[in-house]
Amino acid sequence: MPDRSPIAADRAGRKGIPTLIHALGDAVQHCPEQTAMVCDGTQASYQEFGQAVARIAAKVESLGLGKGDRVGIAVGQSVELLQLIYGVMASGAQATMFNPMYTAREYEPLLEISQPKLIFCDAVSNGAIKSASKERQITLLDLSTGPEIWLEPGTPDFPPNLPQPEDMAMLLFTGGTTGRPKAVPHTHGAIRASVEISDGRWHTNLDQEVFLTIPPLFHIAGLMMGCFWPVYCRSKVVLLPRFHPELVFDAIIQHAPTIFAAGIPTVYTALLHHAEFDNQDFSGLRFTTGGGAPLPAAMLREWEERTGVIVLEGYGMSEGVPFCDNPLKGVRKPGSVGLPVAGTEVEIVDVETGQKVMPVGETGEIRVKGAQVATGYINDPEATTTAFRDGWLYTGDIAYQDEDGYYFIVDRVKDMAIVSGYNVYPREIDELLAAHPAISEAAAVGVPDDYRGEIVRAYVVVKEDQELTAEQLLDYCRENLVHYKVPGEVVITTDLPKTPVGKIDKKQLRIK
Repeated sequence: MPDRSPIAADRAGRKGIPTLIHALGDAVQHCPEQTAMVCDGTQASYQEFGQAVARIAAKVESLGLGKGDRVGIAVGQSVELLQLIYGVMASGAQATMFNPMYTAREYEPLLEISQPKLIFCDAVSNGAIKSASKERQITLLDLSTGPEIWLEPGTPDFPPNLPQPEDMAMLLFTGGTTGRPKAVPHTHGAIRASVEISDGRWHTNLDQEVFLTIPPLFHIAGLMMGCFWPVYCRSKVVLLPRFHPELVFDAIIQHAPTIFAAGIPTVYTALLHHAEFDNQDFSGLRFTTGGGAPLPAAMLREWEERTGVIVLEGYGMSEGVPFCDNPLKGVRKPGSVGLPVAGTEVEIVDVETGQKVMPVGETGEIRVKGAQVATGYINDPEATTTAFRDGWLYTGDIAYQDEDGYYFIVDRVKDMAIVSGYNVYPREIDELLAAHPAISEAAAVGVPDDYRGEIVRAYVVVKEDQELTAEQLLDYCRENLVHYKVPGEVVITTDLPKTPVGKIDKKQLRIK
């Protein structure tokens, strides 16, 4: 018998929306006075949200940009950031998401790959973006100079020809074993599919939810939980300008969130260890979410015992999200990323050929396909050929499936560390260390850490005629890397282990 409940009707109606831009238009029409977003003391209603998006889209179009063009966004957590993302996408251009904390050195390859014609920046990112783009023809609009610079005057309507599902919406950056960034393009249809799939497993109530979101919006988890899903269910989202337990506690008191997108283990650890944690009222939360890095089973159980709120863990990548997740209603298994989501094929295949499907209980590489999954990388045919084969995305993650169909990730093929939920590629750090005039050899590896999941440990051999302390080396890294890429440990040594062919043996370094 079909489900005729109001919630089912809400969900069925939302599936008829072509893109998230249309979903925003729907929210503006149905609940214009409802608060759409809050961040750092600033808020906007859906009507104000829609007006800002229309003005941003008009600004982009006034500069001669639109469909087929890429527009960069390097802005910190804010109400304006949400408006920019939707405004750029409403113009038909492809919103290209940059980490606003990056250095000029880190921006340069991203600009080379994406070739944006316009970048919205803020006071934090402006200097580095200017330095990285000085040889390029890129227009920069700095939000900190005032709205007259980045908002078109007046309050126009949305553009008459809004993007359609097959049009490009967004470009996200990820990396690889070499540290070379890769740019993942997503269509409007893929983003809509991601939200519909998520809502199908973790049901929301139209017009009623309040999301409290920690992950940054240049990260796919932050985009889903802080940008796309709240609009899809016509709800309010509360973004924190930075993470601190007391800011979370204040937000819970002030805004009564129903969904807490905490994300990485670092957040859970900091909250659980805070002296005031047990004095907080978490009873209004329907669930919290984990992602970006696996939550230890003991931490998950402690959270649920002390708060009475369930944690829902899932699995996805910059190339698509979600692939699997634990159900809101049903069995949840600690340590598992859950069951495949609707319309998504997930298989575990042998690492050697990628063709043999492994039996239950045996490990192999995860490959996936679905409407939410990208189909390649921008300007990188080699990486595309490696990761995207015969309609499948080969994730590089090693896992097994249990007899109930739940997936457990146990390792990674890629030489990558996940530090506080961020992907860090040691090869990039290797190259930076090797460029130091006092270093003869260097190698960086990811090692387990109770607080951040993993940290980067750097092994360095200093030239015989040079002197270099660990603190000097850390200062060098801080000048050239965003904070989470800076090594957590530095080991100055006289030699590094080698393989029979003379390569640095990172496997040996990881087990030291």
